[in-house]
Amino acid sequence: MKLQIRRNMMEEVEGLHNEYPYAYHHTDMRETTVPWHWHEALEFGYVAEGCLKLSTPTRTVTLQKGEAYFTNSNALITVENVDACILDSHLFHPVFLGGHFKSVFETKYLNPVTQNKDIDMLCFRGETEAQRSLLGKLRQLSQLQAQTDVEFQTRSLLGEIWLFLLKVIQESDGSAYRAASKNQDRILTMMAFIQENYAEKLTLEQIADAAAVSTRECLRCFRESIHQSPTDYLIEYRIQVAKKLLETTNLSITDIALRCGFNSNSYFTKIFRRSCGKTPNAYRKELECLEKPAIEQA
Repeated sequence: MKLQIRRNMMEEVEGLHNEYPYAYHHTDMRETTVPWHWHEALEFGYVAEGCLKLSTPTRTVTLQKGEAYFTNSNALITVENVDACILDSHLFHPVFLGGHFKSVFETKYLNPVTQNKDIDMLCFRGETEAQRSLLGKLRQLSQLQAQTDVEFQTRSLLGEIWLFLLKVIQESDGSAYRAASKNQDRILTMMAFIQENYAEKLTLEQIADAAAVSTRECLRCFRESIHQSPTDYLIEYRIQVAKKLLETTNLSITDIALRCGFNSNSYFTKIFRRSCGKTPNAYRKELECLEKPAIEQA
């Protein structure tokens, strides 16, 4: 599963298009890093193998093989492999089920979830009949994607899954989910500002000003929400962008360093090595070695 950041700072989900706003990813989480991010798409994730850790600003959960989760639109999350996790992700824009604006599908069935800010994430462990039915439908949905021409069946099956989701929420006393962090709007605004301006020399004051808060409140908001300082998040985001440039361009290491906001090649190399365990040049050469057999085969 690849994350691409649009200019509006929400994750652009690979494979999600206007003509068919659904995407399926079968991902080996040992080979993927999923940093703090958010997207407009709704998501059901099913743990096909291993163990996964999923975090929001309010809590962290661990999911085992055969368990699943739902994340709401614009929920801030991060995902991490725990033990050889294979994750089946089903991502779709609300319009996929809701149809046209203010349809009965949207107002009666989707809005009670998508407009409920208390619901950021739900987990399904098979504890109730509704949860077990939902998990079974998610397995069917993954298997269906191996076939061709299954667009209508996919939407129909997702509709059934959504009805089970509503039943799980209805049967819950509220303990199945927690209120989203009061800091969420602020943290999203400041993270978006960082992602928009990461190439510049940013100060704590500038980041705080983006959300019209004090520097003290900015620090508190970051630490309580994503357990990082604004500076740590900025560096982490720069490294993510640098890795993408190393993977997809022939830019020199110096050019990438400057484009990502590092004021010198040596500092960039130091921070990259600390984060990734290897130099940028070694990272790129490793990628080239992995891709070479495929090129030769072709």
